[in-house]
Amino acid sequence: MSSRLLRGLLLPVTVLLLHGCAGLVPPADRQGVDERESSRPSFSTLPAISRQDGEEQQATDHEHDLWGAVASRFTLPVPDNARVDAEIRRYARHPEYLREVSERAEPYLYMIVEKLEAANLPLELTLLPIVESAYLPQALSSSSAAGIWQFIPSTGTYFELDRDAFYDGRRDIEASTDAAVTYFSQLRGMFDDDWPTVIAAYNGGQGTLLNAIRQNEQRGHATDFWSLQQIRKETQDYPARLFALVKIFSDPEKYGFTPHAIENRPALAQVELERSVSLVKLADMTGMDHDELYRLNPGFERSITGDTPRQLLVPREAQGRFDVDTLNSAASAAEEWQRYTFARGDSFYRVAQRYGSSVDELLAINRRQSAVARPGQEILVPLGRVDSAIASGNARTHTVQPGESLWAISRKHGVKIAELRRMNAYGDNPVLRPGDEVIVGAEVSGGNDDAPSKYVVQPGDTLWQLAQRFSTTVEELTALNRIGPDAALKPGQELSVASN
Repeated sequence: MSSRLLRGLLLPVTVLLLHGCAGLVPPADRQGVDERESSRPSFSTLPAISRQDGEEQQATDHEHDLWGAVASRFTLPVPDNARVDAEIRRYARHPEYLREVSERAEPYLYMIVEKLEAANLPLELTLLPIVESAYLPQALSSSSAAGIWQFIPSTGTYFELDRDAFYDGRRDIEASTDAAVTYFSQLRGMFDDDWPTVIAAYNGGQGTLLNAIRQNEQRGHATDFWSLQQIRKETQDYPARLFALVKIFSDPEKYGFTPHAIENRPALAQVELERSVSLVKLADMTGMDHDELYRLNPGFERSITGDTPRQLLVPREAQGRFDVDTLNSAASAAEEWQRYTFARGDSFYRVAQRYGSSVDELLAINRRQSAVARPGQEILVPLGRVDSAIASGNARTHTVQPGESLWAISRKHGVKIAELRRMNAYGDNPVLRPGDEVIVGAEVSGGNDDAPSKYVVQPGDTLWQLAQRFSTTVEELTALNRIGPDAALKPGQELSVASN
């Protein structure tokens, strides 16, 4: 047995899981809350890229061109073979795509370079997120691989990337980069710095590559990566795609594109979060654009960071704005929200009405695009708005109709009977009389912002189609319009649809 195989087999079995990347390619070529005093935030600017004395002039030449500085320090030889040539031609047909992904890397690239250099890893790996995710932190593959480095859940857990209701470390730029650096450091030792094999193992799993090498050895065939046969096509193509990008970024003019200009200096700083904060409040108080703050911190699944202490990445020039008072205010804002688990029959519209919110507000705080509610899913909802509305006389009420029971009112408004009893100070068997006003929630913030909109039925429309179009349910549509689930829709008919 070869020394390479022996070293590989000694690694823990859990590491032999497939890494599971998305392998994104240019679009045209794709295949089938504790109250305590917050400690002073610590601001640690990410260290500069280390440079040897002889590289100072080169650094000056690339002062405003980080991609150029990175390319000037590529060290891996690019294989001269048909696979790499095919990938070069494919990428070269999409210079606008290459420009776009080179720009997406801007907030993170300097930090990634710094971490690769600290681990003595080749800077060619800065191009791997282009292959993996097109530098999109939100990228999610069919195998549930997430983030710019595309870790599947099991591999992320092995490399200690935390996941909870508020946070996914696989999408955290710094945490996932640290994990990728650790993984590559292990792989290079296993495969004796045979980088085509190392890169393929990152995609397909080291177990897959070790098995393919073993089979070639048993057959008396060469064991270099390009000679391996028993691996899936995506893994076969994976190193060729990276080496094609290495070739193109080494001489972009030759291939008709200009990488986005990125300043060759530290761009980010870290802020320690000792307790949960509202990212919306932080952005408002520091003058940061909300989308930019989320772009730097895509690991946070919601606009509230959760109770586990975390780190926040912010622009280096803005770090002074994240002072103790600002963080304390953002922490107070986070305490205005609580967890809620969707029950059968719930919808965003009903829950928003119940808690004095709006669908738009709930989607924003939970960082969701779709307003489809699934039983068992957990979201954040306002805390205390209903009680405040009751105290101020601004509660939303229901007028009892003849024959109505508390159970019927509960079903109509999607409020649990126990909650109706609490809000109205009812006993176990309240007597309801026609005309009584029953408190069912709080008025929506901002007045009628979440009032149902009107939709005119078109030929061929069905309740199911409309529910899909407006991110709601058939039950919600029938309840809003007081029609049965089997009602026939007529062209020109006007329906109410919950705002989403």
